[in-house]
Amino acid sequence: MKNALILLASLIGAAATGCATGPTSIPDASSAGARLYVSKCGACHSLPHPKRNSYREWQHLLELMQQRMAEQKMPALTGEEKEVLLGYLQRHAR
Repeated sequence: MKNALILLASLIGAAATGCATGPTSIPDASSAGARLYVSKCGACHSLPHPKRNSYREWQHLLELMQQRMAEQKMPALTGEEKEVLLGYLQRHAR
């Protein structure tokens, strides 16, 4: 329960700061991982900075977002896309 509350607070904070401050400057912006992060994750919402969450939190969030994508009939991430995205987030997580 505590982890769920922390995650919820993180998501609310990401949404609030993402909308209030405009586009997030992300590290290593020209990398394949960053481009994928922007194109896939930024398609639906403002991008939180990768340091906003730990790698473990990003793994959980990615699973949640994939569920939401399926609910919205959006194409699922391929195995390679997921690997690249998680690699990027792992390198730049807090």
